[in-house]
Amino acid sequence: MSFDLAVWFEDEPITPLRATAKFLDWCESTAEPVEAPRAEVAAFLDDLTARYPDLTADNYAASPWAEPLTVADDTVLASAVFPRAAEVCRTVFDLAGRHGLVVFDPQSGTLHTPDQR
Repeated sequence: MSFDLAVWFEDEPITPLRATAKFLDWCESTAEPVEAPRAEVAAFLDDLTARYPDLTADNYAASPWAEPLTVADDTVLASAVFPRAAEVCRTVFDLAGRHGLVVFDPQSGTLHTPDQR
């Protein structure tokens, strides 16, 4: 079982309903990963993976990730193993706030914007 979060750059006000639609679109997308996401997302990803390296065959037993991070130009999709979800969520919310990014919790439909932190 995993706990999913989506983190992205949003330059316009967004509602939880629109965030849900964006999340579902990303989950169904077959787009190729990007090599260089936008600066805010890249900085967030650097900080996140410094704390919790992305999932690999070598670190799967100790990793908080249920699957490798999915990175797009302006988005990071993350699935944490449930026993470590609270720990990972605190870090993700903190880092996203530092980098001015939105966090969406699809389990509850809750949207956290940088101005709410």
